[in-house]
Amino acid sequence: MTESTSRIAGARRRAAGAKQIAVAAAAAGFLAIVLLARGSNSGQASTSAGSSGTSQAGRESSSDQSFELGSGSIAPSTGAATPQVHTTVS
Repeated sequence: MTESTSRIAGARRRAAGAKQIAVAAAAAGFLAIVLLARGSNSGQASTSAGSSGTSQAGRESSSDQSFELGSGSIAPSTGAATPQVHTTVS
C-alpha cells in the first residue's frame, strides 16, 4: 500500500509543479501583452512636429491625458424609413 501512496504523492507533486509553471507562463504572457499595448500608445492621437497652430485648450487636454466626450444628444433618427419586420409561425 505504501508504493501506491508514494506514486500518488509523486503525481501530486508533478501536477503542482506543472500548475505553477502554467501560472508563471500566463503571468509572463499577460505582462508582455500589457507592455506591448502600452508601448504602442494606441490611445493617443499623433501630432505632426510642424503643427504650431494648436490652441491652448487643445494643448491642455492632451497634456492631462483625460478622456472627454463631446456634448451629445439623443434623438430619433431622421430620414430613415422604419424597418419592416415579418414573422411567421411554422
